[in-house]
Amino acid sequence: MKTKEKSKHKALGFSTIFVLSLMFLLVCFVNCDGQFIEEEQKVVVPPDANKATEITSYFPDSGGAATKMILYGSNFGTDTSYIKVTVNGKNARVIGSDGTSILAIVPARADTGLVSVHIGKGNDVKTLSYTSEFKYQFKRAVTTLAGQKGQSGEVDGTYTTCKLKRPWEIVSDKDGVLYYLDEGRGLKNTDGGLRRVYDGQVTAIMRNSGGPMQSPTALCFNTAQDTLYLLNSLWNANDMNTDAAVAMLPREANFSIIKPFARARYTRATGLAVHPKTGEVFYNSQVDGYIYKHNSTTGAEEQLFQLNGTDTELRMKFHPDGHTLFIMVKNKHCIYKADYDDTTRKLKNYRLWVGQWGSAGFMDGIGTGAMLDQPGGADVDEDGNLYVADKYNHCIRKITPEGEVSLYAGTARSAGYADGEPSESKFDQPESLCFAPDGAMYVADRNNHLIRRVMVE
Repeated sequence: MKTKEKSKHKALGFSTIFVLSLMFLLVCFVNCDGQFIEEEQKVVVPPDANKATEITSYFPDSGGAATKMILYGSNFGTDTSYIKVTVNGKNARVIGSDGTSILAIVPARADTGLVSVHIGKGNDVKTLSYTSEFKYQFKRAVTTLAGQKGQSGEVDGTYTTCKLKRPWEIVSDKDGVLYYLDEGRGLKNTDGGLRRVYDGQVTAIMRNSGGPMQSPTALCFNTAQDTLYLLNSLWNANDMNTDAAVAMLPREANFSIIKPFARARYTRATGLAVHPKTGEVFYNSQVDGYIYKHNSTTGAEEQLFQLNGTDTELRMKFHPDGHTLFIMVKNKHCIYKADYDDTTRKLKNYRLWVGQWGSAGFMDGIGTGAMLDQPGGADVDEDGNLYVADKYNHCIRKITPEGEVSLYAGTARSAGYADGEPSESKFDQPESLCFAPDGAMYVADRNNHLIRRVMVE
């Protein structure tokens, strides 16, 4: 009997979702005629303030990102501006309501948790939570976006026909356009350059030259994303003839024009970061071990602090809130944190956070109980977790705000190439990574000469 009841409810659920989806599609079509928009708006009503809103059940009780969910109850109203739905505390997109049922879309990476309906506006909001948890089903996959496995080159073309040369650093803009660096040293224009990855094509924007782009090691957008900053390593006078430690490329010129921004000689700079609130530019010098800030008012380079001695190859990334700078000390196998002082606009209280100074290895754990092997480019997700390309561990590591390190994708200590489930995938010396607006992580897989895509939904 119970099986029949469950089957009947399941069938009813699918039927309801279909009918409501069709209803909202019909409303959309009606709205295409200006005459009917006004009529449709007239029938939208808020919940009745004189009646209690109640919830009864929802369907389905499990699924992944973009799952259509129907929530049953009474006195929801039909004005969706009064309705908010959350799954495990994350906002679901409300498609519509007929007063007794709400159609909503499960958000990405919601995880398992309670489903709640929030009815009202301003300070007068009532929250009702269903007793059973929604069981979120993650979809995980590592795929290859661009390049030919093991084929090094500077060949533009489609994602499958192009050739990349040791992809070194990768960033995404707000429109999901990827920009990355082919690794290179010196003045040869076939040895290193800036390329665009978008809409099925990989295109060279600029190669190494005799101008202010001669040994690019890092990329970063300004806060408005109308300028791309590029860091030159500046090794020695024999390899290059520029003092542009940091150069700038304006979007208005399609990033095809490059100008000096911060000048310094022979810094061997490797780490670059832009403060997400103030737009200030920070970079390092591997020669003297200091982190510098460019003073845009005076044009001077401000020496901030030395990170535990000289010869420190760094990658840097600000937390989106601007309060913390993560410093990946690549050649010392650890990660530092520094606090940003809003008053002095300088960095302070730098300290070892994850890994062990000078000790390479692989070990999950918390703080200095974990081990890394040349941690490189990193990015932060919406929950404050830091993801790092752990180069010679050939994998991606996830680090929580509490400093707990775990394996996120790849096979630890095993170089190779394999797409599929993150735990079964393989990388070969991943150098850098970034998140894009589609929610995916993109990895510069250096020794495979590929851009890889890691999607967890």
